[in-house]
Amino acid sequence: MLLAAAGFALGVVTFQQLPELPHAGWLLFLLPVLWCWWHFPRTGLLCAVLAGFLWGQAFALASQPSSIPEAMLEDVVLASGVIEGIPDSNPQRSRFFFRASHLQQGGLALPGSWRFRVSWYGHASRPVAGDKWVLPLRLKLAHGYRNPGGFDYAGWLYARQVIHTGYVKGEGTPAGRQLWSLDRLRQKLAEDIFLSGISHRSAAVLSALVVGDRSALSREDKSVFAATGTSHLIAISGLHIGLVAALVYLLVQWGWRRIPQLCCRWPAKVAAAPFAMLAALIYAAMAGFSIPTQRALIMLLIVMLGTLFRRSAESVHVLGLALFAVVLWDPLSVISAGFWLSFGAVAAILFLASGGTGRFFWLWLQPGIFLALAPLLVWQQLPVSVFSPLVNLLAIPVFAMLIVPLSMAAVVSQLVYPDLGQLLMSVVGWLLNGVLMLLDVVALWSPVLHWEAVPVGMLLFLGMVALPALWLTMKCTCHPLWQLSLFSILLLCLTLYAKRVSAPLPNHFRFALMDVGQGLSVVVRTARHVLVFDAGPRFPSGFNTGSAVLLPYFESQGIRSIDKLILSHSDVDHIGGAPDLIQNLPVGERLSGELSGLGLKDVRHCLAGETWWWDGVRFEILYPPVGAGREGNDASCVLKVTAGRHSALIAGDVERWGEAWLVEFAPGKLKSRIVVAAHHGSASSSSEEFIRAVQPRYVLFATGRANRWGFPREEVVNRWQATGASTLNTAAEGAIEFNLGADEAAAALSWHSVSRRYWHK
Repeated sequence: MLLAAAGFALGVVTFQQLPELPHAGWLLFLLPVLWCWWHFPRTGLLCAVLAGFLWGQAFALASQPSSIPEAMLEDVVLASGVIEGIPDSNPQRSRFFFRASHLQQGGLALPGSWRFRVSWYGHASRPVAGDKWVLPLRLKLAHGYRNPGGFDYAGWLYARQVIHTGYVKGEGTPAGRQLWSLDRLRQKLAEDIFLSGISHRSAAVLSALVVGDRSALSREDKSVFAATGTSHLIAISGLHIGLVAALVYLLVQWGWRRIPQLCCRWPAKVAAAPFAMLAALIYAAMAGFSIPTQRALIMLLIVMLGTLFRRSAESVHVLGLALFAVVLWDPLSVISAGFWLSFGAVAAILFLASGGTGRFFWLWLQPGIFLALAPLLVWQQLPVSVFSPLVNLLAIPVFAMLIVPLSMAAVVSQLVYPDLGQLLMSVVGWLLNGVLMLLDVVALWSPVLHWEAVPVGMLLFLGMVALPALWLTMKCTCHPLWQLSLFSILLLCLTLYAKRVSAPLPNHFRFALMDVGQGLSVVVRTARHVLVFDAGPRFPSGFNTGSAVLLPYFESQGIRSIDKLILSHSDVDHIGGAPDLIQNLPVGERLSGELSGLGLKDVRHCLAGETWWWDGVRFEILYPPVGAGREGNDASCVLKVTAGRHSALIAGDVERWGEAWLVEFAPGKLKSRIVVAAHHGSASSSSEEFIRAVQPRYVLFATGRANRWGFPREEVVNRWQATGASTLNTAAEGAIEFNLGADEAAAALSWHSVSRRYWHK
C-alpha cells in the first residue's frame, strides 16, 4: 500500500510542476489507467504514478478559483460578502479573506462566489469574522515576488482558493452578520486570550496553539522557534491533534473500564475511538480546518476507524493509506513543506519502532527524527538546528503533558467558569514564559549550519561511503537508527549536490536584477566577492525585501557575506531592506549617494571616478561627481561593471540632470551591453541623449506589477526599443539574471520562465 501511495503522490507532484494546465481531454485516460491498476498488479507502480498525475489535473480543473472580468480590475468594485478566517490586524491595517457573492461596477452586476485576500488600511475597529459587508475594493491578480529561493506567495494563495488580492478604497457598509460562524468563535477565543493578563508574547503563542492564529507572533519569535527546531510546537498539526485525541482516548478508556456493564457491550479500546475522533475534529475546527490540520485529521481518522471496526493492519499500510487519502483529498498539499515534514516524521518514527521500542526508545527517537528530516529541511531551505533533538526531547513532554492540556482546559473554563479559566490561563502563561526564555538562550547559542560550504568532493566521498554501508546494514541485523543515519547522509549528499550553485569563474560575473516589486535591488557576484546595489523597499508593517527576497536568495546561492553594499540614495524603495540585511549577514564597505535619511552607520559617499577590481572584473562609479550637492533622485550612485567585452550599467534613480552630466563628462564610459533603466522607467529619466550614449542590447526595468505610477512609461519603453534593444521588466519576468564574461554570450534568464506553475497568472 505504501509503495502504491508513494507512486500516486509522485504523480501528483509531477503534475504540480507544470507551467500550464493540460487539455481536459487527457482525463479520458483516467478510467483505463485505473482499470489497468486493478487488473494488472505488476504494473501497479506505473499506474499509480499515472493515476496521480491525472487526478492532479482533474482536481485542478474542477477546483479552479472563479475569476473576474479584466475590466473590473481597472476601477473600484463594490463587493458584497462575508469575512472568513480570523483577521490579521494591527494599528495600521487589517488583512483577511473575503468571500464575495456579488460584484457590481457601474451598470455591470455579477453574482457568483469569489474569495479575495483583502487589506483594509486605517479602519477604526478590527473586522470581525462572520460579519457581512459591502466593500469598495480595488482588486488585482494575486502575485508575489519571484526570485530564486523565494516564497511562492501566489501558490500559497491558490491553495486557499484565492487568485485576486486587493484593498478597501473608501468606507465599507455593514450588512449584518452570519447567524453562526466558527471563525467568529475562534476570534473571540483569541481576543479573550490577549485580555487574560498574560504577557503578549505568551498570548501570541497560546493563540497559535488554541485557535491556529499565528498572526500575533513577532518575526523574532518565529526566528527563535525556527532556530531551535521547535516551529512544529506552535503549528496545530499532527502532534497537537494527536496529543488531544490520545488524551481523550486514554481518559475515556479509563472511565469506561470503571463500568463493567459498558465493557460487556463494547471493549474500552473500541468505545474510546469515537470520542477521540470527536476531540480531534473539535480541535481541528478550532484551528479553522487549516491545511495542516486537515492532513493530521485524515491520518488520525484512518487509525481510529481501524480501531473502531476492529481491523488490525501493519503500520506501514496505515501510513500508505493516510498518504493516499491526504493527496486524494488535496493534491495541492504536496507543494507545502509541512506535507513532507509531517509524513517524513511519521515514517521515521515507524521505521525506528520497527527495531523494537525497548526501554530507551524515547532517547534515540528525537535524534532519529532529526536525521530523517534534515535532508527535507535543507531541500526546503529551512533552518536545521543541531540542538533540535535535545530541545524537543525536553519541550515535547512539557507541551504534551502540561501546556496543551492546560491551554484547552483554560479556554473551555473561561466559557463556563471564568475564574477557574483565568487561574489556568495564568499558569499556562507562566509556563510559556519559562519555555520561551529557555528557547531564547538556545537560539542565541545555536550554530548556523552553512551546508553550501561543503565541497563537492566531500559530498561525493560521503555518498560513496554511505551507499555501500547502507546496503550492507540492510543485509544484517543493525539498529534502525544506524540505518536511518546512513540513509539520511546519502539523501543529504544528493540534496546538497542537486542544490549547489557554483560561483562565476575568474574574469566573469553574475548579474541578478531581483524582483522586489516597486523598488530596486541588484546583486553582482564574482568568483570570490559579492556586491549588492540597493536592497528594495520596506513597508509600515515591517515587511521588507531584505528578509523576504535577498536573504532567501543568498541562502539558495550559498552567499554568506556581502563585500560591498551600495545604496543609491535614501528613498525607502531602495534602502528599505538594508537594515535586515546588515543584521543577518556580515556586510563590508557601505556607500551611498545620499547619507541623510539612511538611518545607517558607517556609510560613506560614493563618488565618480572610484574604481576597483574583483577577480578580473572592473567596477567603476560614474556618478555623482565630487561637490555636486544634489539631493533625492539626482544624488543616486551610478555603477558600471565590466568583464571582457560585456558590461552592465546600473543607473539608480538619476533623472535628466544626472543623465545630462553623464553624457557630458563620461560619454565614453556609458556604452553597456545591459542597463537598468533609471528611476524604474519614469518619464523624468531615459533622455534620448543618454540612450544614444548607452546603446544597450538589453534594457531592464525594476517595477511592481500594475504600479500606480504606470512605470515603465510607454514613451520611455518606445525610446529604448527604437535603438534595437530588448526590454525586460521584473513585473513580468521576476528576477532577471545574466552570466557575463570574456567568453560568455549575454543571454537573459527569466526566473518566471524557469519557475512558472499553472497557478501563476
